Amino acid sequence: MTPLRILLLRLLMLLACIAAPAHAQTYVPDSSAAAQAAYPWLDISATGTTLALDDDDVSGAINIGFTFTYGGTDYTQLRVASNGMLQFGGTSDEYDNSQLPLTGSSGEPNINAVMLPLWDDLNPGGDGDLIRYRMQGTAPNRVFIVSWLAVPYYCSNSGAHCHPTRDQTRLTSATFQVQLHEQGQFVFSYQDVDGAGGTHSAGAVYSNPAGATIGYELTNSDFDQFSYQSASVPSGTTILWSRPVTGPGSFDAFETSTPAGSIAGVIKTKVAGSAFTLAVVALNSTKTALDTTFTGDVKVELIDTADNSGAVDASTGCRSSWTSVLSTSTVNYVAGDAGRDNVGLTENNAWRDLRLRISYPATGTATVVACSSDNFAVRPSAFANFSVSDTDWQSAGTARSLANTGASGGNVHKAGRPFTVRATAVNAASATAGNYTGTPTATVSACAGTACTATFGTLTVSLPAVAGAIDDGAATYSEVGAFSLQLADADFASVDAPDSSVAERTISSAVLTVGRFVPDHFDVALLVTPTLKTFNSTSCAARSFTYVGQPFGYTTAPQATVQARNASGATTALYAGALWKLAGSGVAQTYSPLAPASPGLDVSAATAPSVTSNSNGTGVLATATTDTLSFVRSATTPLDPFDASISLTWSVSDGSESAVAGNGTIATASPLVFPSIAFDAGAAFRYGVLKLASAYGNELVNLAVGMQALYWSGNRFEAHAADHCTTLSTGIVAMGNYQRNLAACETALAPATLQLASGRGFFTLLKPGAGNNGSADVSLQLGATASGQTCTAIGGAPVAATAANLPWLQGKWSGATNYDRNPSARASFGQYRSPLIYLRERF
Repeated sequence: MTPLRILLLRLLMLLACIAAPAHAQTYVPDSSAAAQAAYPWLDISATGTTLALDDDDVSGAINIGFTFTYGGTDYTQLRVASNGMLQFGGTSDEYDNSQLPLTGSSGEPNINAVMLPLWDDLNPGGDGDLIRYRMQGTAPNRVFIVSWLAVPYYCSNSGAHCHPTRDQTRLTSATFQVQLHEQGQFVFSYQDVDGAGGTHSAGAVYSNPAGATIGYELTNSDFDQFSYQSASVPSGTTILWSRPVTGPGSFDAFETSTPAGSIAGVIKTKVAGSAFTLAVVALNSTKTALDTTFTGDVKVELIDTADNSGAVDASTGCRSSWTSVLSTSTVNYVAGDAGRDNVGLTENNAWRDLRLRISYPATGTATVVACSSDNFAVRPSAFANFSVSDTDWQSAGTARSLANTGASGGNVHKAGRPFTVRATAVNAASATAGNYTGTPTATVSACAGTACTATFGTLTVSLPAVAGAIDDGAATYSEVGAFSLQLADADFASVDAPDSSVAERTISSAVLTVGRFVPDHFDVALLVTPTLKTFNSTSCAARSFTYVGQPFGYTTAPQATVQARNASGATTALYAGALWKLAGSGVAQTYSPLAPASPGLDVSAATAPSVTSNSNGTGVLATATTDTLSFVRSATTPLDPFDASISLTWSVSDGSESAVAGNGTIATASPLVFPSIAFDAGAAFRYGVLKLASAYGNELVNLAVGMQALYWSGNRFEAHAADHCTTLSTGIVAMGNYQRNLAACETALAPATLQLASGRGFFTLLKPGAGNNGSADVSLQLGATASGQTCTAIGGAPVAATAANLPWLQGKWSGATNYDRNPSARASFGQYRSPLIYLRERF
């Protein structure tokens, strides 16, 4: 330092004793512990951009990274001076610090729009690591930092305390920084300053031995000198500079329909994507009335207030946990607003719990902050893209739409099987409201169509939304038919339950037709246990067997209940009327002879069971009592005696839906089996024949013609004494081949019918009278068809013989090879003994 500069320094120190003139003060300092806690040191020693400034040097213009309002003027650039200054307009490199204001008189510089965190004679010596700058954070809370990091003070090139070649002190330096905050406040922070801003340590020859100037200056009439050559900033000091502003006592917000003069009110549920307007009011200092004289700009923030973990600030009504800002607007109160103005807002997403946070002033450090007294929700506009679908009739998916209201045809889905329900919560512009995480309720109602039912089953759905999307691939419906479906959620906006109607709070979908549902399967259950009719007769008390080949029916016909079921096994009670598709053609009936396995069972006379609906999801399967079965009678080989065992199996199916791809046939889960159906009077079966014997006698006496039932015992035919039930009509007896004096109808048959007893019986030929001796051949027409003539009255005309339809009693007569011949014999009048053995009696 030259002697001239030392002289000027002493002159300035003298002038420091002169009082500063009165001035305006836009910013006021706060060096309290609270300020230090709120604005800690921001370390950019490794991340900041280096700035290689030399002794008494000023940088070029540096971009701040955001718009910083300094004293009402917006700046996007500044300059850094090595001697502890930030300049927004000037380029002064002055090292010789002065008192404020800097008017340019008495050798001091004339500088405006300057910050003076530590105006002293510093000499970084061109070392870029000693001064760094950086912008960090996100809007609207970004901060620009300039740090002086152990920058040496200037001293002459002599003595042990000075660097011999660089005019820098060896042992003393200054570490401090300036923080410019996007909201308008700025901070001076000090880590280590020699002399704490006052008299420097002894030893070195300092150009400004008495210390630094600290403060700010906007103009010569708007400045604040925090200290001048005074130890005001010991290590750890923080100075927060903010605008000293006044404002109303508080704020609130509510619906614009709230009466004029109100200081509080409610905010109703809003719709995402739809613009809405709220009234914002300024309150007086006691918060009892509007501050009708207030003017100025107010910041209005829409904030998420769902997190109530933070404590409520009694003065602001805000919680510390309400940190998420969704949007920011400005309300400008002017004369005539009388403390009430409106703010227009649009929020595109859905939120359960919001408030307005109102701050004054709109920029810089707020002095008045208030959160709206009422919270509110922003709900989705609707549930769009609502669909119900499946992959096929028993699997969830999106391949097929389930919107069928017709009782016939179309896509159907099995009751109780999973299908898919989808929807998307959208805003008024049809964009997904991704914040919607509610769970809508599904409401079932009647639809219009032949498949639509008046009552309903249970719809099981799980519809929690994820990022606004609803997708349930496990929905089920317990019943059949079709219905209307709508999704609605009034709970998402439950914070507004005290002040908003249900309609205002409710998110709804369109009403969708869903259907048609059909049973998953059928169950068939025993209703009536059947019994088979021994000898196919109930009028013969002595029956104990049935002939092989003889038809037999039911004493008690089988009956079963058919039940339409869903996948869980519950009855689908609405499967009735037009929805009932089960018909007799869908019933499968199987008879199985368990003993004997052969010759087999003839079921050709067994019809399919009838199906009758009970109109409640159940029906009755019944076999006609006229149905008959028979064991197949071999015409060539007699069958040994056996006891029969017969089972019956029933299953049902409805294939009426299978014509549509993805549908199928509704079938029985497990068939119903009637095992080993009992016979009412014995299950014995016998292979039988009926033998007819020749007869002879006086023409003046009635002639008895005998017959006997025989059965195959395993080795031969034996008398069948157990047959007490075979009944024959004499109309089956064909008469012909009249010989000698006997002519047709000179004899006739009596009685009209006969029944075997112990396997034996006879019919009578009435006496032809004197002179009518002779013979006639007689034959029993046991087959299904008859031939020949018979006489029913003496002197009458011959009539055609009738068929007995008892083929199970035909035999192998007169050398026949098969057991399919009718028995025959000769009846002779006018003889008293047999003239010969009648060949046709052989068996």
